[in-house]
Amino acid sequence: MNAIMRRGFARAAAAAALLGLAWTCGARAADDAPDAALRAAVEQAEQSAPPGRRPIIDTHIHFWQVTRPGGVPWPTPAEGPIFRDVLPAEYAAIAHASGVVRAGIVEASGIVEDNQWILDLVRNDRFYSFFVGNLEIGAPTFAADLARFARDPRFVGIRGYLTGPAEGITLSPAQLTSLRDLARRGMTLDIISRGSKNPKDQVQALCTAVPELRIIIDHLGGAKGPPPVDPTWELEIRRLADVCPKLSMKFSSFYDMYAPGDVIFASPTDLASYKAHFDVLMSAFGADRLIWASNWPVITLHGSFEAQIAIAEEYLAPFGTKVRDKVMYRNALGFYRRHGR
Repeated sequence: MNAIMRRGFARAAAAAALLGLAWTCGARAADDAPDAALRAAVEQAEQSAPPGRRPIIDTHIHFWQVTRPGGVPWPTPAEGPIFRDVLPAEYAAIAHASGVVRAGIVEASGIVEDNQWILDLVRNDRFYSFFVGNLEIGAPTFAADLARFARDPRFVGIRGYLTGPAEGITLSPAQLTSLRDLARRGMTLDIISRGSKNPKDQVQALCTAVPELRIIIDHLGGAKGPPPVDPTWELEIRRLADVCPKLSMKFSSFYDMYAPGDVIFASPTDLASYKAHFDVLMSAFGADRLIWASNWPVITLHGSFEAQIAIAEEYLAPFGTKVRDKVMYRNALGFYRRHGR
């Protein structure tokens, strides 16, 4: 590594430390001065961006170590190139080069103690400023597990209804108790809704039953290409956006629209292949409720990290810098932080 590169990484590390402090302080001060805390976090993000570039915050990445004792429940050898150790240094190298100033990890494992493994893995790295864990909603240990992990301010929410429970969204008394506990703590819920996985009418029932809970649907809400847009999908998306004002949409994992699952498949990289579906999401949720993310390293099965950012930037450019910044980093700063104790 030459001297210029070393200086560049040193500047990035220093800026990341400042942003990490702003993010943590913002989470703690949210109850007292949410606007001031958010402004401070935005300013730090902008100061962290490379010269001449606008900031990016990636809100959906994964780490795992298949070689550690016991391995991991997912990925499996069937996922081919991503069945390997995927650790922070690898992501940081490509992310910094693409202008990412901050990243949030989303737990891919349903094993409770793997949440702690992630927190320990990035404990001293402020670039990874928040963590969305994975806990089974309605499980007997949910309250104790959430209380334990919530002691770490980086633990801002959970991913739910992915690895369990097998029955999915039932809104049973046990599930409602878990969901209300999450909402009471000002935490967030990430959820997949595509195909038969968490149908949108069930997501609507959830957000209606626990209206104070901030929810985000991952990965374009199950959009499938090519155009034209499926009218049933569009109707369900628009209904969700209207009925659930605290529901956001993750503008992420674009290649999934074309890929037949987590297998090697080359998805298109031209905006035209995605634009009609993006337009539905933008008009339904508006610029304030779209949040960009990559879904790295899963997306590398279908295309490159850099090309996915390029598609997002090309789509957002006609809306102007203000909208672009909301989707690419500002909304993330507001959503992925604790809004309570």
